[in-house]
Amino acid sequence: MQSANSTHDRYGFLDEMRGIAAMAVLIFHIGTRTGAPPLAANGYLAVDFFFMLSGFVIAEAYRARLLNGMTFGDFATKRIIRVAPIIVLGVLMGAAYLLARWIAAPARSDSLQDILASAALNLLLLPKWWQASATGWELFPADGPLWSLFFEILVNFAWAGFLVARRRGTLLVLAAISLIALTRLAGIHGTMDMGWNLPTFTGGLARVSFGFLIGLLIHAFRQALPKAGAWASYVAALLLILSLCLPINDVRWTLFVTAVILPCTLVLAVIAGHRTVIPDGRFLGVVSYPVYGLHVPILALYSGAFERFTGLERTGWEAYLLIPVIVGFAWLITTRYEGAARNILQEHIARRTRAQPVTGA
Repeated sequence: MQSANSTHDRYGFLDEMRGIAAMAVLIFHIGTRTGAPPLAANGYLAVDFFFMLSGFVIAEAYRARLLNGMTFGDFATKRIIRVAPIIVLGVLMGAAYLLARWIAAPARSDSLQDILASAALNLLLLPKWWQASATGWELFPADGPLWSLFFEILVNFAWAGFLVARRRGTLLVLAAISLIALTRLAGIHGTMDMGWNLPTFTGGLARVSFGFLIGLLIHAFRQALPKAGAWASYVAALLLILSLCLPINDVRWTLFVTAVILPCTLVLAVIAGHRTVIPDGRFLGVVSYPVYGLHVPILALYSGAFERFTGLERTGWEAYLLIPVIVGFAWLITTRYEGAARNILQEHIARRTRAQPVTGA
């Protein structure tokens, strides 16, 4: 769900929309992970909006460059450098919590071998493929939200390797096929909340394929879209918030949101350009990736500590006081860690590239 760092200024409102979506996921997980009263019943659909944003943003940032000589390896390296610092920190935080739970309550935890093995895989953005005693078939037990990042990177690489030069008609056909698959799988599982565990793995593939292709198509037709006034940004923000917060859990509704409302929301956000809804709303966009990538380990630690010290399994409204704490922590990570970590990775890769011997005549 991360930005490509190249969404041209003309699409500045997309940063704010990304931030709103990240906050919806945070609020959703406060309800599901701590037992607090729910406020964003369908907040998990923000992931589908992230996939659509990714398609648009990646095409905007890299399509022309890939068609004009940028290699797949360069593209892949840039994407890995972009996402790696938060992946590493999130998995280390999550693994630390799982180890602490194993020490405090081994009967309610995965085995030590499962914890270490899954953390090692998750650190490489690879899923866990076996059933564990506590985390079941969850693909990323060390940091749950990384499942969507795994699928996003997967589809990014597939696009750069095979689809970057494809015409609009091909993208339309592929989007239609992915929507059919998504509809079928959502019906089988009775939910759109698919992709985070092994039984719904194919559902995750359908979600990311449809969302990313929609983003690519909106980018492909962007020149034909009209320019809009401030109304577009307000309607886009309202549609996004209502889609994620209305307490309607019927799979037909969530599928309609994904297939119709969220694409329309992205179109409105694109034609809104610079228009913003929240003062200094780009701040939310800046912290959106660390908020998304790091909030679940923090919620797990809070929930575990709350249960241990109070004896209660469900928290109350006070759990939402974690929102400013997590946002503040995300800002600290953004300013003090993320950029520096990326620079270290870039320098390391550059040194290794220079050290490689030149072959050939």
